[in-house]
Amino acid sequence: MRRLILNIHLFIALIAGAFIVLLGATGGVLAFEPELDRLRHPHLSYVAPGGKVLSLREIGDAVSRKSGGEPIVAYMPAVSPELSSQVVLPSGIVCVNQYTGEVLGARTRGQTFLGLARALHVRLAGGSAGREIMKWSGVAILFSLASGLYLWWPGKRVRIRGCWRSRGFWFDLHNAIGILSFLPLVVLALTATVIGFEDQAKPLLEKLTSPAPVRTSQTVTKREPSTGATPITPDEAVAIVRTQMPDLIPYRVQMPRYGGVYRVSLLNPHDKIAGGHNLFGVDPYSGNVLFSIRSSDLPFAEKILAVNQIIHTGDILGLPSRIIVWLTSVILPVQVLSGLLMWWRRRRVPASGTST
Repeated sequence: MRRLILNIHLFIALIAGAFIVLLGATGGVLAFEPELDRLRHPHLSYVAPGGKVLSLREIGDAVSRKSGGEPIVAYMPAVSPELSSQVVLPSGIVCVNQYTGEVLGARTRGQTFLGLARALHVRLAGGSAGREIMKWSGVAILFSLASGLYLWWPGKRVRIRGCWRSRGFWFDLHNAIGILSFLPLVVLALTATVIGFEDQAKPLLEKLTSPAPVRTSQTVTKREPSTGATPITPDEAVAIVRTQMPDLIPYRVQMPRYGGVYRVSLLNPHDKIAGGHNLFGVDPYSGNVLFSIRSSDLPFAEKILAVNQIIHTGDILGLPSRIIVWLTSVILPVQVLSGLLMWWRRRRVPASGTST
């Protein structure tokens, strides 16, 4: 049985090792994606707070003058005073100082370094085939962890012997790192697997919870103006929504030409689980709220999936949990590579008295 488990442990590393390494490397990057993005583009990301914040319409006018009248897809107001506001255009995203109206620069559509890291992490930078490979790589990590625990258990060694050139050193290092990081690795792999199989997990969770979730339709027929009707401004749409949820922060306002109505997304900073799941649809002519989705009303199944998501990203406890996610992600490539190194050295030099 031990030989069988050892072979399973080895074959997982040989077959899925490259994808597991990629998951760990890209996961470590994505743990601090917002900070890394701002670090790479400080001139676009940061502004000096001060003065009155301009209206969305004023910000849009400033962008239109620079872009030659290109239509605005959405506004992304700053959620923090020192961060810039953004305006989404068909050609890219324009960053604006919301206090002065200065256009700081544009980020044209195309694959960025962080965008590539996310695409590789989720779908191998490909389509459905890449997504299948990466989600099954999460399952492979779980099997690797289970088999590794079985192999470690009889000896229960957590010491490191010899110098780095010896086989014993790499064997002990692999064991020690594996067992000390076992719990966070299991959590990360398990939450990744749930995310990968979310299409299957969600209906199952809905069946296990009652009553059946009531879904709010977001499909809206394009609104046709009556004769002489004047459309409301994006600022007015936001003001209408905030009368219902005054304590929430608008973070995206999608224009009516891209969906028929204003779609206002709001963030609840006090809700760490589903604070961003607040969406209102506003008629661009009458100002009536056509639909609303509130984080407090999310079905229990969706709340479970939201909790799973923030555990996986490390957002559940803020900076401490994100550091843990980063460290755990970095450990994945180390474990795969140290395990493969042991296997390679064993093939070159037959074992002589070293127990595995």
